[in-house]
Amino acid sequence: MSVQSLLKNAAHGLAGAALAAIVGATAPVTAQADTIKIGAPIPQTGPFASDGGVMEKAIKLAVEDLNKAGGVLGQQVEVTFFDIGDLSPDKLQAAAANLIDRGKSDFIVTGYGGFGPDIPAFCPQGVPFIHNDAFTSVVDMMNSMGCTSIFNASDVEASYGKVMFDQLAALGHQFPNKKIAIVHGPYEWESGLTKAMADAATAQGWEVVMNEEVPYESVQWQGILSKIREAQPALVHIEVLDAGLTYTFLQQYFDNPVKGAVVNAGYAASVPAFGDVVAQGKVEGVLGMTLSAQLPGPEGDAFIKRWQAAYNETPPWSLAAQLYDEVNMWAAAVKTAGSASDHAAVVKALKEMSFKGLTGTLKFDDKFKIPTSDASQPAFLFQVHDKALKPLMIGTRKTGDFVMPDWAK
Repeated sequence: MSVQSLLKNAAHGLAGAALAAIVGATAPVTAQADTIKIGAPIPQTGPFASDGGVMEKAIKLAVEDLNKAGGVLGQQVEVTFFDIGDLSPDKLQAAAANLIDRGKSDFIVTGYGGFGPDIPAFCPQGVPFIHNDAFTSVVDMMNSMGCTSIFNASDVEASYGKVMFDQLAALGHQFPNKKIAIVHGPYEWESGLTKAMADAATAQGWEVVMNEEVPYESVQWQGILSKIREAQPALVHIEVLDAGLTYTFLQQYFDNPVKGAVVNAGYAASVPAFGDVVAQGKVEGVLGMTLSAQLPGPEGDAFIKRWQAAYNETPPWSLAAQLYDEVNMWAAAVKTAGSASDHAAVVKALKEMSFKGLTGTLKFDDKFKIPTSDASQPAFLFQVHDKALKPLMIGTRKTGDFVMPDWAK
């Protein structure tokens, strides 16, 4: 069954079920005793809990819709969540023991499961595992360890850094100069993405006037901002995954912005924790990105309506449609394999299939990741406008016009 059919069935309320009836976060979500068990190691508490909440809602929604449509191979799907908190190795090892050794899950799904510790925890199990860590080191670890049942349902940070600069350059905006200032955190996503972004800028004749790493624990924006103002760049990019730190930077930057400069807040702009300041109109005109999201069209519109009906909110651009796709791709693979418990057959189906989902066409390459492109899962470039994120670029396709904010004029 297609994603479109699932959403159509859900909209018509098949089986009379409602998401309000779903039980608590750590309990299984199920409709019958005869079930296929899946496990979801997600951060329900700690610094990543905002993203974890989106993961939980997306997985629940996908399972609910599958069950309303008759389940998978006639069996209802049951999901159990395990809180991985701060994503530490011991939490991931505990998750594997609880969800697979004791819980007998036939599938593991998450948005991100530790950015590395998840691989040794789940690799020996041989159970199909789809995540969205998006780190080069994680993909390399998967392959070096021979983890043939683990799949990264996205590309990696370096690819997104290049794509994002190409999108910025393709906006049609007349930059006052070709100088870019970059500020980034110490983690692999931040440093790897911004290195690729700087390389792409240099290749297109731009001067990287600043590319500075900042520590999370003791960052002082005053000195960083003084350097930016002195350099007078046309493009300021901050890649710090902590949405609070990113907002603090923007607040202080707005006190004395570089006239004519465009500001891009990177991935942090699309996470739920940043949504509050977007909705309050405090970051109008700022740009941001996400790896993938529901594409425009009937299926994307149906997903938005389904999410709104279930949760009384608009789905976040980050993670919501991605996790919905991951669950449904696994379900399609089970149907091809003929059994959820035949893990080798399900893994084979996942390797070979091209799954058309909400975020594009999911097709794993020989490194068990999905290269970003217009034909697969295109990345999104946004601008905050009228207290919401508005897509300006989806892959290489322009979908909106950049508006120079008043504070930059």
